[in-house]
Amino acid sequence: MKKNLFILFIILVLIGAMSGCAQPAAEEPAVEEPAAEEPAAEEPAAEEPAAEEPAEEEPAAEEMEELHIVYVTPSTESGYWGEYVRIGVENAIMDIEEEYGIPVKYEYQGPALEASQDEFLSILEGVIAKQPDGIALGQLYPDSVKPLVEQAADSDIYVNFISIGIDMAEEDYGALYYCDQPEQGALAAQAFYDAMVEKGLPMDGTVGVHMSVVVPILEEKIQMFVETLQELAPELTILETQYNENDVNNGIALMEAQLATYGDDFVGFFGGNNVTGDAIVRVIEESGRADTLVGVAVDSDPAEIEGMRNGYLDALVVQTPYDQAYNATFDIAKFIIDGIQGPKAVNMTASVVTPANMDEPEMQALLDPTLLAR
Repeated sequence: MKKNLFILFIILVLIGAMSGCAQPAAEEPAVEEPAAEEPAAEEPAAEEPAAEEPAEEEPAAEEMEELHIVYVTPSTESGYWGEYVRIGVENAIMDIEEEYGIPVKYEYQGPALEASQDEFLSILEGVIAKQPDGIALGQLYPDSVKPLVEQAADSDIYVNFISIGIDMAEEDYGALYYCDQPEQGALAAQAFYDAMVEKGLPMDGTVGVHMSVVVPILEEKIQMFVETLQELAPELTILETQYNENDVNNGIALMEAQLATYGDDFVGFFGGNNVTGDAIVRVIEESGRADTLVGVAVDSDPAEIEGMRNGYLDALVVQTPYDQAYNATFDIAKFIIDGIQGPKAVNMTASVVTPANMDEPEMQALLDPTLLAR
């Protein structure tokens, strides 16, 4: 009996032990439930502050009350600087205000004549003293202007060059938007040669080269014209460059003197700017030799356009003053407001306009950027 009781006791103990071991297994789902909810605990990681950083940068632009930009021109009376470039600058100003919602205080300053170097430098000094945010700068005297641009940089004024740059440290200016001058000379020489061939002119004649004033970078254009034309027609005699001080009447007198000296051996004129081109139109028209003289010039104005239409100019190498000015000005806003620094130099290439293509819409806008004025 005792033995049976003892066996029963052992059985009961074993049953209790087995029940104790099975109990934790039944509770395991309760332990796993919090683990299944762990992703919910990690949700704050999806709201990292880094994702909001762009929004933090935008108010900086919105808080700017006004952007002050000055266009300083070498000549208010020049068709190139005072009209075509100015229109590009002013269209960019309007687009800056529209895109950024910031009013722009815009100023336009410069001497009347390109030859007024001292007045130009005095005006630029006065502009720098006003501490604008940016200057869109057209200039013809790099050596004299360089110290003033460095002064502007020291005052945290962002300066972009239009058409003609300066050899200086890159940190002292923003960017140069230009139309390569030697490339223009090469295009003009090819156009001159093509016109000679078309008119059946002798390749051993005499050519006159004319320019407004001596500017180092513009001399590169003249030199490339001479070198390229001499390669195309080695027997041509190309005379030394004559300078008319940007006075059309001086230009006419210089050209008429060459015609009188060389007579029928004279085959044509090349002019390095629009005023010189105006003189070419007048001289060829009055000479009555449109069929035996070539006229090629750089840039355009109403007198040149009419002269080409009437047969007194064979080609115009047209630069991109509007595009250069527009981009140089808008670039100021992109840097100051967005902090975007583009390339330091952008070549906006020239085109050759002839009587055959002058009425194409694209060429019309290049010939006369006033069509783009708003």
